[in-house]
Amino acid sequence: MRIRMFLPGLKPDSLGWQVYQDLGDAIRSQGHDFRLITIGTLEQHSEEGAVLLEESALSSKLGRLTSFAFKTRTLLPAAAALRNYLVRRGDEAEILHVEDAYPNGAAAAMAAITSRWRGNLVIKPMGEDILVVDHARYGFRRYALPRALVSWVLRRADAVRCSSALVERVVTAIGVRGETRIIPICVTNATIGAAGEAVDERSHRRKQARAAVDSRFNTLGDPLIMAMGRLHPFKGLDVLVAAMKEIPDAKLLIVGPSLSVATFGDNAGYLKGRAEALGVSDRVLFAGPVAPPGNLEMLAAADVVAIPSHLESHNKVAIEAAAVGTPFVVTDTTGISASVPKTGVGIVVPAGDPGAIAWGLSEILSGRWTPEPKAAADFVRRYAPQQIASELVQLYESVSSNPRGI
Repeated sequence: MRIRMFLPGLKPDSLGWQVYQDLGDAIRSQGHDFRLITIGTLEQHSEEGAVLLEESALSSKLGRLTSFAFKTRTLLPAAAALRNYLVRRGDEAEILHVEDAYPNGAAAAMAAITSRWRGNLVIKPMGEDILVVDHARYGFRRYALPRALVSWVLRRADAVRCSSALVERVVTAIGVRGETRIIPICVTNATIGAAGEAVDERSHRRKQARAAVDSRFNTLGDPLIMAMGRLHPFKGLDVLVAAMKEIPDAKLLIVGPSLSVATFGDNAGYLKGRAEALGVSDRVLFAGPVAPPGNLEMLAAADVVAIPSHLESHNKVAIEAAAVGTPFVVTDTTGISASVPKTGVGIVVPAGDPGAIAWGLSEILSGRWTPEPKAAADFVRRYAPQQIASELVQLYESVSSNPRGI
C-alpha cells in the first residue's frame, strides 16, 4: 500500500519526530510505501526523507484573516498545500492518515474533496481536537465552527484510529460513519530498548541520570517527583503543586515547555505563583523543555513520575517512565489509565484531588508500593513501533478493501 501521513508543523527537533520515524521504518519493513507529509523548509527535513509542502503567501494571509472563526491560522494554509500535492501527486497515496481531527484532519478532508482525490482517509484524534476542559481553556470544540468541522471530519473519515477507550467513547458520542479501532500510541525504538535493559545496566543509567539532575537542581538526598510534558492548564499541574503541601520532604521537578493560555498567562509563571501562595516554592523546580533522548534520562532520574491531567486522550510519558524503571501516578481521566491497574507499573488516582495524588506519590516514595520490573517491560512492549505498525497496516487493509474515497 501507498501510505502518506499528514503532519504539518512536525519538526525534526520535536519530541514526536523520532516516534514517527521509527513507526514509518516499521511500516516500510512490512513492505509498504510510507512517507510523512509535512510543511517546512528543505533545511529542516532534507535528511529525513519527508515530503515537503510549501505554504503559499496567499493561503498564509487567508489563514491569519480567518483565524478568529477557525481558532487557528493553520487550517487554510495546510488545506491549500495538501490540495496542491493531491492534484499533482495524488496517485502516490492510497491511504491518507492524519494525526488529528482538527485542524489538520479538516484541512485534509477539504483538500481531498477539492482535489477529487479518491483514496481513503484515516483520522487519529489527538486530544485538543475532541476533548474539552472548559476551566483550563482546552479544546477546539469549545467553539462553534471548529466543533462543527470536527463532527464533519469524523463522519467523512473511512476509519478513526482511537488511541484509547476514552477516545473511542468520545468520538462515538460525537458520531462516526466509518470503522473505529483502538490502536494505542507508539513510542520510540530507544524507549523499547531501555525497557529491555538488564538490571545492572538500568541501575547504572538511573544513577548517572540522578547524579546529573542532582548537580543541576540541587536535589541530592531529596525524594524526587517529576512531571514532564507541555505546561498547559489541562495537564493538572496546579493540582500537583497543591499536593506538595502533603509531601513535605520531597521536591517536584517540572520538565517541559511553558504555554501561554488566556486567563492563566504563561503557565510556568502561573504555577510558580501557585507554589509561592501555597508555601512550597522552594520545593517546586522548573527545568524547561528537553529534547530526546534527554527525556528518557530525565525520567530515569526521578523516584516517581506524576501525571495529574484533568483529561487526556492517552499519555506517552507514563510509558517512557516505565521503560526506564520509574513508577508513576496517573489520574483516572487519562486514556492510558485503563491499561495500568494490575500491571505493576503505576498507581491510578482520581483527577483533580491533591490529597489523592499525594497519597499515590507517598505510597511509592515510602516503599509501601513497588514496581514490578518484568511487568514494566511487558507493559512498554505493547507500544513498540513494530506492534503498532502491524495494527495500523491491518486497519489500512480493512479500509482499502472497500475503497470509496471521501
